[in-house]
Amino acid sequence: MKASKLQSRAGRVALRLITLVFAVSSGLSINLSAQTDFPPLADRDRAMTMPGEFVLASVGDLMIRRPASQLVDPKVQAVFDLIRNADLAVANMEGELVNLREFDGPLNGFVGSHEVAADLKLMGFDMVNRAQNHLLDSEFEGMFSTNALLDEAGIIHAGSGRNLQEAAAPAYLELAKGRAALVGAHAPIFPEHYRLAATSRNGNLGGRPGLNMLNYRETILVSQQQYDALQQVRQGFLEYRDNYDNPRPVANASPDTGISIPASSSGRNDPRYRVIRGDEIPGTVAYTLNGNDVDRMLRNIRNARQLGDFVTAAAHIHQSESVVEFQHLSTRPPEFYVDLAHQAIDAGADAFVGTGVQTLRGIEIYEGKPIFYGLGEFFREAQWELELVVGAADADPQRRLQQFSRNFGGSTQSLESVVAVSHYEDGALREVRLYPIELGINGPDSKLGIPRMAKESHAQLILERVARLSDQWGTTIEVEGSVGVIHVE
Repeated sequence: MKASKLQSRAGRVALRLITLVFAVSSGLSINLSAQTDFPPLADRDRAMTMPGEFVLASVGDLMIRRPASQLVDPKVQAVFDLIRNADLAVANMEGELVNLREFDGPLNGFVGSHEVAADLKLMGFDMVNRAQNHLLDSEFEGMFSTNALLDEAGIIHAGSGRNLQEAAAPAYLELAKGRAALVGAHAPIFPEHYRLAATSRNGNLGGRPGLNMLNYRETILVSQQQYDALQQVRQGFLEYRDNYDNPRPVANASPDTGISIPASSSGRNDPRYRVIRGDEIPGTVAYTLNGNDVDRMLRNIRNARQLGDFVTAAAHIHQSESVVEFQHLSTRPPEFYVDLAHQAIDAGADAFVGTGVQTLRGIEIYEGKPIFYGLGEFFREAQWELELVVGAADADPQRRLQQFSRNFGGSTQSLESVVAVSHYEDGALREVRLYPIELGINGPDSKLGIPRMAKESHAQLILERVARLSDQWGTTIEVEGSVGVIHVE
């Protein structure tokens, strides 16, 4: 079916390879000392080269546990038709897939049936990002099982592998109109997620399996008054240093460079604070991405640009803009995420597909390319807990994951999303059409988490929220009935 689909565009990619220094006042810094001045690509290799019309369908997380492509519900099939009718369909694979009767590895967390991989292919999906925080829910056995099942189904995946080189490398898909490429990455949520990171293989040494990780440091911005109070707390702790034979070293502190407050015996989780500048807001989190990790992602995007006709950069990132936000329901991306998306486009990506937060974020058209800062959930079958599936617990609406699946954060936003369909023509983006979906908000648990077209009144509410969140980038979304349209000049 894909060979007969509409096709479209992504024109010249102005490749501005990244050595920019970003002001600290932006709330972001990237370790430029580690960044590489990549040699420029030839002009002939910078453009998106899918001929004629080319259509990209992109969605959020596939938190899917059971097959669903066969459902006769016309509202469900209408959603799948959007995927099937695109030339290329991309998503984030959230969780693992195993044969529950035969799997010898540990079962934990988000695990779906092995039949799901082939079912996703029947829905029309072509490529998925595997760099996400549930990659090792069933340890390495679960990761390898999922990747093998996706391979068997013909779904290309990027972002995970037997070592860092494999996890970071572009994955390629041969289409009738050309070669699609995908590069995937993830920023960890909690310190315990650092174990998800793959490590480099050097000859016969190293090479731990895992995902392509974007590591970072974070600093919380405070007012001068708050800083002074923190300084007083810190000094109160340090007054007792002489009571101990081997006190920890004391880092220098200043309002500009920041202050670290002892919060653990190891110091690894000590929060750092600095005083706001200009129009910065207290509580904002300033993230510093690891320059080597950024380099690695940009290098692979650039390589994919040279070897592929259409390049998608995908990142699974949950970080919020402020400490007062509910992280998984944060609706505005922090500055480092915006900058990373811009750098990905500059390096050669034709689209940036962001996932992670379990609600929608805004959309930016940058250098004529779409950036989706958060596409929310496409499937959300979190009610399929392993304990219930194997008969080790009783179904109970009060169980934590049962509440998580239906009313996360006291809101239905995690059950509302869009299918973003980007239309290109002769290498240039012409429009992005947004089709609102809902995941069984008012239906039974047996149908919960399965996408269906939203009713017009509900669709318009979803589109109004996305339009409001896109205002900061000057993106105009026109609402045509139940569809949002972004026209690109």
